[in-house]
Amino acid sequence: MSSLYLDHFRLSEAPFGITPNGKFFFEGQARGAILEALHHAVLDDDGIITVVGEVGSGKTMLCRMLADRLPRDQVDLVYLANPSFGPREILHSMVADWGLKVPAGQPLVLSIQAALLERHAQGRRAVVLIDEAQAMPPESLEEVKLLSNLETAQRKLLQIVLFGQPELDELLAQPRLRQVRDRVVHRFELQPLNPSEAAAYIDHRLRRAGWQGGALFEPRALHQLVEASGGRIRAIHLLADKALLAAFAQGERQVGRSHVQMAMAEFQAGSLAARRPGPPTGLRHRALAWGAWGLGVLGVGVAVGYGLGQQRSPGTPAPPAVQEVAPAKDTAAPLTPSATAALSGGPGAEPAASAPVAASAPSPEPEDNAVAGAVAATPREAVPSSLAASESGPAASPQATRYAHLPVLLRDAVLQTRAVFDDPAQEFWVLQIGIAGDSAGALRLLARARDAGGEPWAHDRMYASQQGGNAVLWAVYMGRYASREQALQALQNLPPAIKVYRPLVRTLSRLRVEAYPERAPT
Repeated sequence: MSSLYLDHFRLSEAPFGITPNGKFFFEGQARGAILEALHHAVLDDDGIITVVGEVGSGKTMLCRMLADRLPRDQVDLVYLANPSFGPREILHSMVADWGLKVPAGQPLVLSIQAALLERHAQGRRAVVLIDEAQAMPPESLEEVKLLSNLETAQRKLLQIVLFGQPELDELLAQPRLRQVRDRVVHRFELQPLNPSEAAAYIDHRLRRAGWQGGALFEPRALHQLVEASGGRIRAIHLLADKALLAAFAQGERQVGRSHVQMAMAEFQAGSLAARRPGPPTGLRHRALAWGAWGLGVLGVGVAVGYGLGQQRSPGTPAPPAVQEVAPAKDTAAPLTPSATAALSGGPGAEPAASAPVAASAPSPEPEDNAVAGAVAATPREAVPSSLAASESGPAASPQATRYAHLPVLLRDAVLQTRAVFDDPAQEFWVLQIGIAGDSAGALRLLARARDAGGEPWAHDRMYASQQGGNAVLWAVYMGRYASREQALQALQNLPPAIKVYRPLVRTLSRLRVEAYPERAPT
């Protein structure tokens, strides 16, 4: 999501971010009622509860709101954001989250049962929330069934809530999972917002973000946006963010139909770009022209153009992750104001010369940096002698000289990456796992890539700053995939430590048109 237009529209924060934020929770379309019913069922009923909704319907927000509202003085909570692991990993997560000490040789289930009995005696409730439950292997669901069997003579010892897409119903319908299905005592379904609720939702988000004026969207523009979104919350966010950015790029104080139409067209452009990689077109280039003509600020125009041109259509599935903010020690150093001004991107989009904020989403294109040791630990193509030449000697290449000051592991990774990524004969897909503000952050991201077993890549990127000049950041990638489908499959199998950064799928052809430090945006 873009932050470029905040000052223009006098907003205190981005109104249409993808990361769940309880401050923006909307109770319309029965969501408030469902939250209250979930709260009651978790505390007072026994059995498994399921919450089903399409991609982008607000399941993760509801899950976070439920977790926040449960009284921690009465509830011991375990939250599983990536349930695609096996049954024993679920047990290990419970043991770790509750700080249990398992005696040598004792089965994990017995240790968990003893802990649950102790909590029950203290009048406490044990709750497990599982997001993206449709991704659970059947064996893991059978383990959930066994856990739900733990009980006293009066009540269950563990309350389990499954949040998932409609595929969760299909999964539970399998004959082998009949006993799990029979233990479901409540099922809630999140419906798309109807037109009036969608309009109210947009106004609600804007007001919570600091908007104090009249209608920021013209009525016809609002109607067009709501209709195009189909009532899906994620689609509303993407379209509204792009439309606001388009209005900002033209210097307009109200979003009109033309801005919404550009945002809608960008969905199609993003979808086509994903299928047929090539030089970016459409709204990004138009935004560049508007920035130069309407605002007379070239740096802003470039940043806006790149931000608008690299967001994906709302139909692209987002990776299962629900963290609001990734742990600081595992992410890149905080971005400077000048760098942040140039950041924008959407979930699942292929961001061009815009750097995503730590928690921006989703979908398939990671923003991380490869690790130091990752380069040495994975197969590498030979680095051209022009790049491997001594940095200090007169024969050193411009790139070798440019990166001579870097730590050796990062320098080797960057030179290797540039040798491959800049070669037009190379064409494959990678997972961008993160963006770092300094070399230390880049090395941490490279370590993540190495630990995940992926081929690590890293290079510096340039972003136009609203304050003038350019901000240099580090992008980290991993893997080498022959098709988008292979990359998406690899993305789904990433460990939770990387999924919290909401990785993205990228193509080399798109990366080559983005700005390196020696090729500043124009």
